[in-house]
Amino acid sequence: MSTVQAATMTQPGEIALREYPKPEVGEDALLLKVSAVGVCGSDKHMFNGKMNLSWPVIPGHEFSGVIESIGPEANRSMKVVGGPLREGDAITVVPGTQACGKCWYCIHVPHRPQLCPNRSVFGFRTSAEAPHLFGAFSEYVYVPGDAFVLKVPEGLSMERAAMTEPLAVAQRAVSRALSPGVPYAGEGFGAGSRCAVMGVGPIGLFVVASLRNMGAGEIIAVDLSEERLGFSQKFGATKTVNPSALSREERKEQVLSWTDGVGPDVVVEVAGVPAPFEEGLDLVRRGGKLIEVGHYGDPGGVEIRPHQVCNKDVDILGSWAYPQVQFEAALDMLSRTELPIDDIITHRMPLSQVQAGLEITGTGDCLKVILAPDE
Repeated sequence: MSTVQAATMTQPGEIALREYPKPEVGEDALLLKVSAVGVCGSDKHMFNGKMNLSWPVIPGHEFSGVIESIGPEANRSMKVVGGPLREGDAITVVPGTQACGKCWYCIHVPHRPQLCPNRSVFGFRTSAEAPHLFGAFSEYVYVPGDAFVLKVPEGLSMERAAMTEPLAVAQRAVSRALSPGVPYAGEGFGAGSRCAVMGVGPIGLFVVASLRNMGAGEIIAVDLSEERLGFSQKFGATKTVNPSALSREERKEQVLSWTDGVGPDVVVEVAGVPAPFEEGLDLVRRGGKLIEVGHYGDPGGVEIRPHQVCNKDVDILGSWAYPQVQFEAALDMLSRTELPIDDIITHRMPLSQVQAGLEITGTGDCLKVILAPDE
């Protein structure tokens, strides 16, 4: 029996290549040969013990690849965008499997399938269960029949296709700020809205790009890294603020000076540490919206004054993942945008260097690490 190499996290702080049997494909499943997989901040949170998971786990949820084999019932059981699937097709896969359709959330809020507690998610599911290959830090991923699969548009690189997932996260966060029907009555995000993005790592850069793509006016990027602030301007940021250069009061005065003295209409927290959430609440204008998308892991809390929330009449909106169909809009944007999306990939590494990729993620000049299992 042939074997597959996969980077397996046996517990927080420990990850190494392991061999698994190469599985036979079920009637409704497919076997994906991984072409590219991104290292996400949540993978680093996992490595640092910030997630409660059943070990061992093969991480990796931002990926693209080629169908090596496919069961005869896969096209019937899977949700597929882009036409029937065949061996040799380039695809990307939504990490979360289809919602169960029967739980309280599926029945009462079916437009938010990511809330279904019965879904499983590639890159976070234990690899102890056969056929094991449920994460993309691997040569292969086993894709079961309850998956949502999208064919990669012709001409789109596999590396860029692997960034569909983080872009979907960013697009969904921006869409949380929409208030359909009243965007020009001072409610929610609309053309010309003034926005601030707290943290411009990969997801933050995609938030900036999505805001620009949707017609934002002023986009203020806030980050401790001058390199990342420079990147944000390439993606559409109009102003930048480095907290290391200004006191908090000076930062607030600067942002207010760019927003008629009232603050941004929309603030998106993408830094993934608690303090920027508190500062974002302080910056957003009265009647504005504060979107929280950075805390997929739990790094702790921050003190909030309820009076400020009440006095500002502010909407505070969480953003957890995305509906599966968000991948279609993300792939379309990746195919059409003229923004320098590929510049987000600052490091390319073979799968054997996965621990080094995790360690450098979020540090220095590293934006996005792409692992290539074939290298």
